[in-house]
Amino acid sequence: MTTDEDPDSSTESVVVDASVVGLGIVLRSLAPALEHVTLQQYRILVLLVTRGPMRSGDLAVELGLLPSGITRMVTRLVRDGYVSKHVSGREVTVTAGDTATALVDEVLDRRAAEFRGALRRMSPDERRAVRQAAEALVRSATSVPLLDAQLLLATRPGH
Repeated sequence: MTTDEDPDSSTESVVVDASVVGLGIVLRSLAPALEHVTLQQYRILVLLVTRGPMRSGDLAVELGLLPSGITRMVTRLVRDGYVSKHVSGREVTVTAGDTATALVDEVLDRRAAEFRGALRRMSPDERRAVRQAAEALVRSATSVPLLDAQLLLATRPGH
């Protein structure tokens, strides 16, 4: 059977190629941030920037990490000026600072600029086709938990 006779195979191949392009854009946009924080620390910052202040125990649950690991990472993020923490009894609440918000925003801005550039190089018909295909893919894939991806690929509200 040729590729023309198996549209699912050719579609899958193109989607995989597109995902590699998208991942490349994501990695390029994230790389400068990873010069300042680790990937796990960045995931914490994304949660705090997108959801607001959180208890350290809730951060651990969201990220699937041990509370002791969160404590160490938060301590480093406080030391480096990315977050602040408030202790009330045994409860520790962590809040993103302006530096954390700026770092996450820079990643989002770089990513958006790269995607805008790629879309501008397409014809209007190609952009419409990409939008329709992307919407269909998002609809079909969102039944699967995507927390890990969402923590790396944070989006601004409304996106």
